[in-house]
Amino acid sequence: MNSDYNHNPLTEVALALSMAFFALMVLSIFALTQTEQEKSSIKSLVINNSSQVKKENKIKSKVMFYFDNVFYDKNFQILDINKIKNSKETYILAVPSKISVKKLFTIKTSLKNLNVKITQQTEEWEKAFNQNLLRKEFKK
Repeated sequence: MNSDYNHNPLTEVALALSMAFFALMVLSIFALTQTEQEKSSIKSLVINNSSQVKKENKIKSKVMFYFDNVFYDKNFQILDINKIKNSKETYILAVPSKISVKKLFTIKTSLKNLNVKITQQTEEWEKAFNQNLLRKEFKK
């Protein structure tokens, strides 16, 4: 079984392309058959107005901010993390966009007992923090 085509790189590329084409063909056939099944199930769907709708219990999360190594609430008041460490409430922590990953992990580990989701602060909040903190420093 010696062949001149065994070590040709173009043979390998052609084989890979044929496998990719076959996979795309199988996926497209599957997708086409699924849309036909979905259309038939939609035709048989009946809406019942007397059915009870399940309402999701949406839990309101408290927003807190991290700015210049300090936690703040939405009213620019310093937030004492030790007071809320064992709280069962959910929190959303907004951090500055230019925070390092190392600092982010440090913050996350310091809040490990809290149910916290971390998001990025908007530019408006960052401007508001800068203006508010400058006013506080100016008043001192």
